[in-house]
Amino acid sequence: MAAPDRDETLRATLVRGLSRRRTSLGVTVGPSAIWIVLLLVAPLAFMTAVSFASIDSVTFDIIWEPTVNNYYDLVAGGTSEYSLGPLVYKATAFEKAVLLSYAIATVATVLCLVFAFPLAYVLARLDDRMFKIVIYLVLLPFFTMYLVRAYSWRLMFGQSGVLNQVLGAVGVGPVGAFEFGIPAIIVGLTHAYFPYMLITLYASLDGLDFSLIEAARDLGASRVEVVRDHIIPLTLPGIVGGCLFVFVPSVGAFITPQILGQGKVQMIGILIEQRAIGEATNAATASAASMAVVVSIVVAMFLVFRYVNLDELGGV
Repeated sequence: MAAPDRDETLRATLVRGLSRRRTSLGVTVGPSAIWIVLLLVAPLAFMTAVSFASIDSVTFDIIWEPTVNNYYDLVAGGTSEYSLGPLVYKATAFEKAVLLSYAIATVATVLCLVFAFPLAYVLARLDDRMFKIVIYLVLLPFFTMYLVRAYSWRLMFGQSGVLNQVLGAVGVGPVGAFEFGIPAIIVGLTHAYFPYMLITLYASLDGLDFSLIEAARDLGASRVEVVRDHIIPLTLPGIVGGCLFVFVPSVGAFITPQILGQGKVQMIGILIEQRAIGEATNAATASAASMAVVVSIVVAMFLVFRYVNLDELGGV
């Protein structure tokens, strides 16, 4: 019997190897790919298609005729004059909601970073036993439902809330900042997304070589210089990641502004809800508003990773 040709043997080996590789990829990546397609890509594609369609005002059926009127209506027509302290500007309701949402999300993100960074630093320096005790005590309130925590903050704010009652008892209040509105929403969002920032910063600080910090201190660097020149650059990946984890969900927050805003603050999540299922029912314009927010967040994230080179900054 003639020996098999060398090329045929090599070809058979490659086919068997590729077959095993395809099977392995199918088993490991397949479920994740199906999950992403069904729960992310397909809904996003449908929402994109609806944003370019229109809605029958009588039957509320989708009319699949391509149009950009939904996007045009977001930024044109119905322009109103708004004031933000001494600043007076003209914008549509959508533009105002987007600007307000980004401003509130930015403040909440900065507050989360300011409060979480020192605590994450302390957690990274604790031994294993103390770390478990402290992290359990810190995260214990977050084991309850998000809705329950939001309503608990509702008791604190308002004209007759706990804060104003205490201030009234000592003859200081009531104070307008402690009523329902933007300050209450910022507090609620900061509290809600604090764990995301804390855990992300801890993961970054835990990988930090603290001997570098001790060496810098021995060489005469002040605490401010150590934080500015060593800790922040080395933990910048965690800072950026934590900010994204807080900022993105804060922009589209719905429950917190609904409960703590009491109808006084229209963030983008509430505006989309009103256009989707509220009084101005129009799924097409709601989809267009959602797409505009998604695109703006994607562009913001692209710019962050475009100009913040994590490798050059010594990501931990």
